Amino acid sequence: MAKKRKLKLRIDRLIIVLIVIGVVGFGLYRGASWVVGTISSYFQKEEEQTQTNEEETVTEKEYIATIVIDPGHGDWDPGANVGDVLEKNITLTTAKAIGDTLEEANIKAVFTRESDISLSNNKIEDLKKRAAMSAENNADYFVSIHVNSFEESDDVSGFEIYTKNDESQSLAQNIGSSIETFNYSKNRGIIDGERSLQVLRDNTVPSVLLELGYINNANDYAYLSDDQKLQKLGEAIAQGIINEVSAHNSETITQNNTNE
Repeated sequence: MAKKRKLKLRIDRLIIVLIVIGVVGFGLYRGASWVVGTISSYFQKEEEQTQTNEEETVTEKEYIATIVIDPGHGDWDPGANVGDVLEKNITLTTAKAIGDTLEEANIKAVFTRESDISLSNNKIEDLKKRAAMSAENNADYFVSIHVNSFEESDDVSGFEIYTKNDESQSLAQNIGSSIETFNYSKNRGIIDGERSLQVLRDNTVPSVLLELGYINNANDYAYLSDDQKLQKLGEAIAQGIINEVSAHNSETITQNNTNE
């Protein structure tokens, strides 16, 4: 009888111990959960506050002008070439250098292409889409980049600038003067290109098309095949655009003040 009582007592004690352990364990679990939740909530609030602060400090950049930059050719249309030096790659490298420099001057650059693609498998349609980007982006100017070649002779060299109309003359002059400072090749002058070049004819804003040089000429090939020189050439073209934008904006301000 005594043994049964002792056994029952031990069982009761064991049950009590288990209950106590259970209560303590549950309390520790709830406490740990509360601590973890509180810490997580704190860091989440900190992160949300940081994101909010970053969003508040980011403001949309106000550009002083918008330029459509058109790297000629692309994809199935390589353009002029000598070996594996292709016009489509030369124009894209130069265009990106132009865009980077314009961005630093608070001028927005919109590219007709930013990689080795075409806008259409049809050449005419491709040119129409490039020209249409001026109106689509409410651009101030359109600048198309190309490379020349002359099958009949390797002696012809120099860069040329084709214009859409009289309103494009000032832009062409500023770009030409800026390119001349590098003395890479001679300036062959400004040429009326509205009738012969669709990308100019179909445009709605002052537009120019640059032929950077003759790829089959040894002198011109030397810089057309050199990415570092193309970078400098792009910066020079951009500086010409910047000069044109600055002059135009100053003229606009002067006219507005006179009218007032």
